[in-house]
Amino acid sequence: MKNKSLFIIVIQSVTIICLIWVVIMIDGDKVLSDNIDDDEDIFVDYTAVENGLLLIKLPKNVEKNSNIKYEELTKTSFIDSSIFYGESINIKPLINLNTKLSIIQNKLDQLLVNLEAEVDHLSKLVMLNRDNKNISDSVVGQKEIDIKSIESNIDSLKKDKANIMNTIQNEWGSKFYKIFTVKKNNKLKNIISGKAKLIKITFSPNQINQEVPNIINISSIAQTNSNYEALYFSDSPEVDVNRSGKSFYYLVHNSKILNGEKFTGHRLASPKDQRFLFIPKQSVIWSNGIPWAYVHIEDTEKYIKKSLSELKETNNGWIIKEGNLKAGDLIVTEGAQLLLSEEFKYQIKNENED
Repeated sequence: MKNKSLFIIVIQSVTIICLIWVVIMIDGDKVLSDNIDDDEDIFVDYTAVENGLLLIKLPKNVEKNSNIKYEELTKTSFIDSSIFYGESINIKPLINLNTKLSIIQNKLDQLLVNLEAEVDHLSKLVMLNRDNKNISDSVVGQKEIDIKSIESNIDSLKKDKANIMNTIQNEWGSKFYKIFTVKKNNKLKNIISGKAKLIKITFSPNQINQEVPNIINISSIAQTNSNYEALYFSDSPEVDVNRSGKSFYYLVHNSKILNGEKFTGHRLASPKDQRFLFIPKQSVIWSNGIPWAYVHIEDTEKYIKKSLSELKETNNGWIIKEGNLKAGDLIVTEGAQLLLSEEFKYQIKNENED
């Protein structure tokens, strides 16, 4: 009987110990789960807003562990593979306008000299008339009529000249308008004489987005081995009805080019005319359909995201026009996607808190 009671007591004690152990284990799991939840709630915000711009600021150890690297952007030359077209312009209408202007100007100069002489003559007649030197009032009056006639002719010629100048402005552009106002202009003289040929070059809408080059190379479609260097002269006020885009006048110093001769050409890779930057492929990230790149702000631990525009893809990267990014900027070449993730993690965190 005694042994039986002792056995029951032992069983009860073991059961109680097991229950206590179970309770402890359950509470431990809960505490551990709470700790895990607390760890998940730990969030390090590496973003900051300065002067209205969102920056990412990484401590040195985080930057090192993340293997973020950057390099200095340098200028590069770029040859646009797309072709533009041109045509030698018949300047006979321009020559005719120049001839008319010359005739009008000669008449004006002559009339102005006559007017000056007639005015001087009138003043003498008036003096003689006042002194009763046998100069009648009718003689003085006739001279005044003659002077008014000359002045009327001068006004008429000035209007004709203004009309021709307006025609030059509308049909040939403001640059031609300006050079026609200069009596001795070598460029105009070379164009009129045919020493310099006027070529109208048309750039497509995509090519217009780039800066119009000062120098281009063109080749005649009809003649082989006929390459010419063309210098930018002015914008053309007329569009090419056969092509979309915008036209510009270029000068080629070669008198053998024929009127209406057709040309093709490419942009030159001239450092003076073109300011482009090479962006490594791994530096470009996409967000909301827009290409971006991160730039390291020198002597700080900060990074800023900048948009890219007018990208032209190459085998190992992109070519962009210098603007938003400039030569000397430190562009992130490794770790750009990580920086974007940090930025979006901050945004998602804020949305969850809301």
